[in-house]
Amino acid sequence: MTEKITFLGGITPSLREEYKERLKYKKLVNFEGLIDIWYKNFEYGLVNQHHEPVVLIEDENIIKNFEGIADNVGCLNFVTDSFVKFREEFINKINNSTIRFPSLVEGLIPVKGYESFENRYANWSAYSAVKYSSFLQEDKTINDYSCFLDSLKAILAQELANFPITKSGFCLSKHNDIKTTGLVVELANLDYNIDLQKGEMVQSLDFQCYLDFARKNGFYVDKNAPWRLIADLDHKEMRLQVRGTTSSADDESHSSYTTMEILNNIYRTRTHFDDLYVLQDFVLKIYNEIIKNVPFYTEMVYNSGNNTTMKKTIFRERTEFLSTEEWLNMLVFVRLHELGSYTEARYKNYTEQVSRSHGLYGVRHALTKLGTLSAFLIKGRLSK
Repeated sequence: MTEKITFLGGITPSLREEYKERLKYKKLVNFEGLIDIWYKNFEYGLVNQHHEPVVLIEDENIIKNFEGIADNVGCLNFVTDSFVKFREEFINKINNSTIRFPSLVEGLIPVKGYESFENRYANWSAYSAVKYSSFLQEDKTINDYSCFLDSLKAILAQELANFPITKSGFCLSKHNDIKTTGLVVELANLDYNIDLQKGEMVQSLDFQCYLDFARKNGFYVDKNAPWRLIADLDHKEMRLQVRGTTSSADDESHSSYTTMEILNNIYRTRTHFDDLYVLQDFVLKIYNEIIKNVPFYTEMVYNSGNNTTMKKTIFRERTEFLSTEEWLNMLVFVRLHELGSYTEARYKNYTEQVSRSHGLYGVRHALTKLGTLSAFLIKGRLSK
């Protein structure tokens, strides 16, 4: 860009203008070292090398705050160390040159960092339970658990792509936030949807220096929020930081491991091992909520004996548990719909494979099989 361009995405008066302005920013802001997690790398940090959804182990020992800079903000320990190094180098450059802080990130003070996935998911799960149960409260076909499941599955088939219920589905949805990866440092509190200030920042004379120093220290700059730094797990500096953080005189050296291997062995866990149990909790919670709030309903019944109609009270039956095999089949149904990949043929094929793994090796192997099958679909989505 040779002339200063004004980007108006987020403040336009019409959908047509909004589309044009968004496209303008997407096309013209294209510096090396930026990462686009809106349109291209939307699953960055949320999947492992096998394309399985992963989340951080909730252990306060792996989160390190920016002590003396922003005491209440933190990231993964090696990300914090990398940022402190980057910040020191950049401030030294400013103190010894005509370079200044780019607009919006004066002082390079972190204002946002790691957020708990478990807290975010718990809030989402509570909201989803209310949402889905509201669809079913007035359903008069629900007179037992079997009928309830039929009605629930019909609604899930329509809604799961946008309103997932498993941890795996939520992890890769728009409702999660990349800050739950622990890989993100944000240096301003700004609206991600307003392009005007972003455009001014990336066109400033000092932005390229900021970008260069970030890259040198192992960070991407977020294209759609240039005040946000995201750890580049493939960068040599980030590899050095994570190996140094996880190695000590008492530990085996991690010098032969990749950053991804260290993350997956020490910091992260695969979500698909929890999906069956959160599905069971979710389904039973909804059904019990329906019984609690609407334990019975009335129907108008015709009495042929005296040619009259009368109201009949029908009580809903209490929960009957499914077998493990039936729960696994339902989980396959849910995951395929969450991934937008459901077909009858695929459902039949996947349930047969998962059932075979369950019969031979047990529930955990069945969940592993479903995780692998789902990862294949995720990989296909990424390659498009």
